[in-house]
Amino acid sequence: MLDWVRYACVGCLCVSTAALAEVSEIIDYTYYELDEAGASQPLKEQLDAATPILRDGRKLHGDTRWNLDWSFSTEALEDKTCKISDIDINLDALIRLPELGYEDAERQAEFNRYAEALQRHQIGHYIIAIQAANKIDVRLTYMEPAESCEVARTQAEAMAVAIEKEHREKEIAFDKQTRFGAEQGVSFADPKAAPDGASPQGDAAQLED
Repeated sequence: MLDWVRYACVGCLCVSTAALAEVSEIIDYTYYELDEAGASQPLKEQLDAATPILRDGRKLHGDTRWNLDWSFSTEALEDKTCKISDIDINLDALIRLPELGYEDAERQAEFNRYAEALQRHQIGHYIIAIQAANKIDVRLTYMEPAESCEVARTQAEAMAVAIEKEHREKEIAFDKQTRFGAEQGVSFADPKAAPDGASPQGDAAQLED
């Protein structure tokens, strides 16, 4: 299986030709393998042993990392004010997930259910990153001219930094809201076995990010 898969989207949002706005998105997937040596272990224990992902002393079964870069120019206007132009936004994301490296029909079914839910949760993190990129693009595109180009640059940079920080905080809220994906099925409990109105829970619900 390929170690990574890359998808790219260039010019995904172009809200104003005047500012020549462009958003470029790249997402990579990497996988760590569960090998046959641990096949006799419960899936959770096998994932805990195999995962290379650690954060704050916790083992994680999935992970999303993203980096957001932006650049822009300034353009002096006839009335001596200055506006932002030539906006370029670049989003680079990496999602890490497990894969089953051996054949076992029963384990494969259990793994598939868990891994699909885990990926769905990670995509939620990536969507928040896309929202950050698009918001920066829109705000910079429609930013009012400033009294000077130095002021315009300072204001634009501060705005972009604040938007990125806002969406980093949204990721934290997303994990709390979904209980680290448990509400999306990131759990080792059997969903069919959960009582009506109850959410399936498992130790793994607190491990994903």
